[in-house]
Amino acid sequence: MPTAVPPPVPESGSDSDEFPIGATAVDVGWLSDDENVWFVTAQGVIGYFEPRSPWGNTVFTPGPGITGSANSLVAWPGHGAWTFLTTENGSAFVKCADDGQYQVYSLNGTTDCRALALGKSREGRSHIVAPLMSWGQLAFIESGGGISYSTIHRDGLYGIAIAPQQQGRYWLTSPTGKALVGYDVSTGTFGAPIALGLEPRDVAISPAGDIVWIATTDKVILKYTVQGGTLTRIDTPFPANRMLAAADGTLWFVSTTGNAAGYVLPDKNRASTIPTGQGSRPTGLTVSGDSRLWVALSGQQSLRRVSRHRLAVVSGDGQKTAVGQPFPKPFEVKATLLDGTPVGGQKIEFSVAEGTGVFENGEPTETKYTGTESDRLGIATSSRLTPLKEGPCPVTARWTETDAVASFTRLTVTPQPGTADRVRYISGAGQTVPAGKSFEHPMKVIAEDAQGNPVEGAEITFKVRGENVATFPGGTDTAQVTSGSDGTAESPVLTAGDTPVGFAVEVWADDTFMSLLLRQNIH
Repeated sequence: MPTAVPPPVPESGSDSDEFPIGATAVDVGWLSDDENVWFVTAQGVIGYFEPRSPWGNTVFTPGPGITGSANSLVAWPGHGAWTFLTTENGSAFVKCADDGQYQVYSLNGTTDCRALALGKSREGRSHIVAPLMSWGQLAFIESGGGISYSTIHRDGLYGIAIAPQQQGRYWLTSPTGKALVGYDVSTGTFGAPIALGLEPRDVAISPAGDIVWIATTDKVILKYTVQGGTLTRIDTPFPANRMLAAADGTLWFVSTTGNAAGYVLPDKNRASTIPTGQGSRPTGLTVSGDSRLWVALSGQQSLRRVSRHRLAVVSGDGQKTAVGQPFPKPFEVKATLLDGTPVGGQKIEFSVAEGTGVFENGEPTETKYTGTESDRLGIATSSRLTPLKEGPCPVTARWTETDAVASFTRLTVTPQPGTADRVRYISGAGQTVPAGKSFEHPMKVIAEDAQGNPVEGAEITFKVRGENVATFPGGTDTAQVTSGSDGTAESPVLTAGDTPVGFAVEVWADDTFMSLLLRQNIH
């Protein structure tokens, strides 16, 4: 019997863009029946991920003898998830139902299959279409398990794409012929090859069937316009392994060598990328029912949710403050589309975990809107945050109309400082000036408590040791300064007397038992 093995889920839940699935997926697909993302491993193990709270997933263990190598998965509404399994002794279509039961439909021999697609038969029935690479023909499997075949295509077959709105016309790639090939279901024949000039691999098609995208072994994707019969070359930073043409016209692609998800925006002829992390090795991609893109990361046994919108940190990260003291600066983010176009008037929610801090509204959450003026277009700025406890204090900014999130993770909160225990030297000692001249730099110290935390508001005294050797403004040998928010204090201007001499300035914080002697020289 199959067994379900749910792996751990990140504590941040929906605040995270990455979710472990406990399996090394090579392909993924969205099944509308249960609204889950289904996946398959290279060994033919099938499972699914639930893209909603509590973000669980299940991996189904195959029965005895269901082992081999798999490359692709297709989710068939009403009929479960399917893959194509190749073993030393033969090949087979494998179905996994939502209860984890596997069913095997064997072929009469051994061959490889890179891709699967849903299409229509001549009679209008739905079936799965599989290009059989070494056999050079198509295999069709009906929902009941019946298998039939096309005629042989002499130059071999590799990838397949079928538009949801034109399921009776299949598009295939032929690596040996370096061509794109059509297949007409009504006649059961392959069309004349469309020369590409490059060796093709995977293929994707727009939902309407008007644009065909062809991946190649080079760092090139070809865009074929069906009506005009034109080919456009698009250079990419890495060869595309899998592609998906979204309903909005964006082409998405991934590569195990690129460690990134790539995309080509509608009406653009250039590719851009979104990094997925070193060693992530993205292998498959699918779009869920809410139009979110999901990418399988085989190197991390996880799924990554990729947003069509981007929310980036502009400023405010990396700050430090003490409990009860607001961070020096607010937090800023910028909302843009994938091509970098800023978007104004968008609702941005800034938040911290309850009990860790409050914004100026007295709450752990506040709402701001991105600017609409040219210099502030797309930028949202929070109020200052006052932390309530020491330790890390991550702040999350969420673009509420989308799934875009930005995080401020390098914020540090120290314990609330006590009274000053000592002063620590920073700069200004060891200067030399002519008699009667002012010293160029002030003397700077920092007041600290017993734990080494800076203390704001401490009274710091600077006192010249010696008679008439140097004076502060007003002709006095003593100056008192209050430490600032960062605990630092600077002396007023110190002016040398008329006698060449070396002398010291003593510095201390009121009510402490330690002081510093800072040496200065007059020549």
